[in-house]
Amino acid sequence: MERRHFLASMAAAAAAAQLPLRGSEGSPASRITLLHTNDTHSHIEPFGPGNGQASGKGGMARRSTMVKQLRAAIPNLLLLDAGDTFQGTPYFNQYKGKLDFELMSKVGYDASTLGNHDFDNGVDMLLEAMEFAKFPFLNCNFDCKGAPALAKRLRPWIIKEFPGFKVGLTGVGVDFKGLVSAENHKGVDWISPDEALKPVIHHLRDVEKVDLVVLLSHMGYDLHGDAVDDLHLPKLVPGIDAIIGGHSHTFLDQPTKIQQDRGETHIFQVGWGGINLGRMDFAMIKSQVRAASGRPISVMASA
Repeated sequence: MERRHFLASMAAAAAAAQLPLRGSEGSPASRITLLHTNDTHSHIEPFGPGNGQASGKGGMARRSTMVKQLRAAIPNLLLLDAGDTFQGTPYFNQYKGKLDFELMSKVGYDASTLGNHDFDNGVDMLLEAMEFAKFPFLNCNFDCKGAPALAKRLRPWIIKEFPGFKVGLTGVGVDFKGLVSAENHKGVDWISPDEALKPVIHHLRDVEKVDLVVLLSHMGYDLHGDAVDDLHLPKLVPGIDAIIGGHSHTFLDQPTKIQQDRGETHIFQVGWGGINLGRMDFAMIKSQVRAASGRPISVMASA
């Protein structure tokens, strides 16, 4: 590795490990950090030259190093993905998504949802690839009655417990219409995300009594009124604290904040291809979010 690349990589990792929230905003034990990716599209290696601002960025190895360093520095952390892991490089053509999920497992992902491109080779091939995933897949708006094997792999919600608080996670996916052929999602029907989410959020909030609700959404950030998107979900389904988005490949410099009936929703998406690692931090005090921040972290190639 060249010295300049090594120094740049270490500087980026050190800066990423610093807590954005001020010390007065809850103790480290009452904070939760969400690291996230979306629309990585089988970009196992860094982008090569000639890719504009993406050149030299990304890559699973570098992401793994950054996550490892952040986990060592931050006590309460989750690594999440918002779908469209598949399709985009020869790695997908050769390994059909198996390598993506295997490497994500080694990096230590805690959960993911599914995007439309994850169905590009059909349900059976998706299931084969999922055998290499050691993390759960979250979705509550796919009706899988006609695909029972996939139904067994999808979970409507999970709970992650930390000292003093609980985090509830769920997921939603975009409508297949116009994006996925009927044959490729055979046995799987789409339900409007607001309809599917309402009972799930109620269960997480009022039955499980979680302190933070996180949604992995492959709906798109802003669809300009053409369909339900991340910007409109908080008003339709109050009670979501964080939306980790995908599908629209939107580069945000910081989370968008939306006021809703049960507080504030923080919506974040960090482009595509794995060139950024998203980070959101929440300070929890007596089961309430008292402070939050977020930013993208550039994933620089290590060599």
